[in-house]
Amino acid sequence: MAPLVLAPNVVQRIIYFLIHNDCLPVDRHAKRVPDLAKYATISRIWQDGIERETFASLRLDFGRLSKATSIVTSQRRRYVRTIKLDVALPKSGPVESPETDEEKLRNNRALQATFEMFMQVMSLWEAKDVQREGIKLYVDTSTPDDAVSGRLDSPSSWKRQEQLERRRVLSLLELTNPGRITDYPPVVAITEYKGNSSEISIHISAVATCVLLSKLPAVKTAFIDWWRCSHFSRVRPSLSAAISQINQPMDELCISDSSLTFGDWLTFTPPSATSMQELDELSISIRNFSQRLKRLELYDILISDELFFPGTLSLGMAPRWDRLVKLNLHYLPVTHAGEWLFLPDPDASSSFEGELNSGGLSLSCGDMPIGESHPKPSIAAPAMQRFYLSVARAALQMPQLRQMKLIAQLENSISWHKCWHKFRYYTTELVAEALWTSSSGFVPDNEVLDCWRKVPKKHLKKELLVEISNDENAVESLGDDESDMEESDEKLGVA
Repeated sequence: MAPLVLAPNVVQRIIYFLIHNDCLPVDRHAKRVPDLAKYATISRIWQDGIERETFASLRLDFGRLSKATSIVTSQRRRYVRTIKLDVALPKSGPVESPETDEEKLRNNRALQATFEMFMQVMSLWEAKDVQREGIKLYVDTSTPDDAVSGRLDSPSSWKRQEQLERRRVLSLLELTNPGRITDYPPVVAITEYKGNSSEISIHISAVATCVLLSKLPAVKTAFIDWWRCSHFSRVRPSLSAAISQINQPMDELCISDSSLTFGDWLTFTPPSATSMQELDELSISIRNFSQRLKRLELYDILISDELFFPGTLSLGMAPRWDRLVKLNLHYLPVTHAGEWLFLPDPDASSSFEGELNSGGLSLSCGDMPIGESHPKPSIAAPAMQRFYLSVARAALQMPQLRQMKLIAQLENSISWHKCWHKFRYYTTELVAEALWTSSSGFVPDNEVLDCWRKVPKKHLKKELLVEISNDENAVESLGDDESDMEESDEKLGVA
């Protein structure tokens, strides 16, 4: 009887089942069916299928990186779709004690060594070695404590886990020598980056992330978590400098602070005259970088008008966003210098304090002073008129802009006193609309409206429809029609 020869597509389906079927016994460490390699000896078709699935997603740490060059041959590089880079950290000290300087240095050295090994290995990969779409890179950290985190079967283990999480919240990994990373040749195989995706990991600083991104010139999409940037005052200028080192254009950039919790922005005191005069270098760096983007999303950040338009403008030096199609900004109600963009509602302050007390919240954040009272900011300050004027001037320099959302982070999950302040600019082939909605009855002044009316008239030869609303969900109810924007990109030839 002749041997049964299966079609290649059938073989591929069987292999996929062997690797991904949860009903089969799997090696928990390797995430693979035991003895899977023996199927590769059946034929070249089976070997190719096994390798295609096995090497589609690589989990690499320092030790595995050192072996990757010999194992992941040029043939196998074409199968790689994602790389999960694990910065393996040493076991932490006593969970009931704060992280020591020695621990911080040890962890930072582990980050430095892992990033250097990654650059050393991956800089050898050429663009022609991998699939046309490139490789997605995910970067996280792990510690030996993670192995027991999933076994919370007693009150003592729960308590230890809580202590461990509190310890991690206050920790931040930084490179010990960023210059050594920048000395390596670029890595051209990576086209998408995401870091700090695990909620239980010790977080890598946004500064270290930007140093790595500056060496990934083919990246088109990047997600940066600038963990506790507003709490570490020393990080902000360093992050500004690091962002300035990223020179390549991108399609999409998302920056957020996943550490933000309710009350973080309440720790600011009125700024001194000196601090008010300081330039917001971080907003300037993001503004400069955004001029090379198609889509920009910023969440939970401290900003100033400099994010959109320079306070002082030299002749012929106006910024221009030739590619920007979409901008989403969720901003805190204070600037980098501590200037409040929203004023407290005196009718809500007493109930707000009651919410704080009943909620048992701690508002202590790092080394920032806390005022005696914390009335809830909800009414737009005069500075918001200046803010919207700055945004409109920037929009005049955004010929491809189709959607912009600006949402103040005023609300929280425990508050019974609703407050919101939102803006949306949206265009289609038929209409251009600007919508303001707020709980305090905000109305843009004539100078702001006149400037915004110029935007669609300049770019689309259309009149602007203006709507002032008090509907909390007015912005969200309009939805995000990504397909319409993609069609507009094609028609307008946005590269």
